[in-house]
Amino acid sequence: MVILGHYGSGKTNLALNIAMQLKRLGREPLLVDLDVVNPYFRSTDFEGLTSLEGIRLMGPVFGNSSLDAPALAPGIDAAIAEATLAHPVILDVGGDPDGARALVRFVPVIKQVSNRLVLAVVNTRRPETQTVAGNLKMLSDLSATTSLGIDALIGNTHLAEFTTLDIVRDSLPLLEQLSAKSGIPLCAVTIPSTLPPQEEDIFLPIERYVKTSWQ
Repeated sequence: MVILGHYGSGKTNLALNIAMQLKRLGREPLLVDLDVVNPYFRSTDFEGLTSLEGIRLMGPVFGNSSLDAPALAPGIDAAIAEATLAHPVILDVGGDPDGARALVRFVPVIKQVSNRLVLAVVNTRRPETQTVAGNLKMLSDLSATTSLGIDALIGNTHLAEFTTLDIVRDSLPLLEQLSAKSGIPLCAVTIPSTLPPQEEDIFLPIERYVKTSWQ
């Protein structure tokens, strides 16, 4: 599973949630942090949490320190090649085309994996992704950079701890238009687990693991 999106879309928090859910379903997920550009909100910064949950983690060699060296741990290629439904691999990719370039070296092995899934995360409250046109450009740029087609969209509109049900529901028309214009299905729309459960199947409750340093 490849998770792409704009900076601030919430990719890392979503990746952590997916890994947690897969683990609870009896799978053995491996979470791979491919963000070697942005020093904030990396999956490797949550090694304590993933270790506690029994989730394997790979990423930048210095991803959990104050150093910002763009060096990825060895063995990622082999891990991707060996991915199965029982042992899924989740690739948390850096934001925008610049961040997604770290994925390029792994594209040949990714394309050999059956049942691969490439997700694009959309936060309609980010400046660059507040319109259908802006999101279409993002999707086009990500596909061009990675040479991977995007299989599904995940709406992840949020304002951190200030996210309300209205904010999430207000994002639905844009997400539906984006899906129609791009031809990419909208598979889920996240909603904070702290909000009341919703009847629609499209809503996916998630925990908020990624927080600012002062929280």
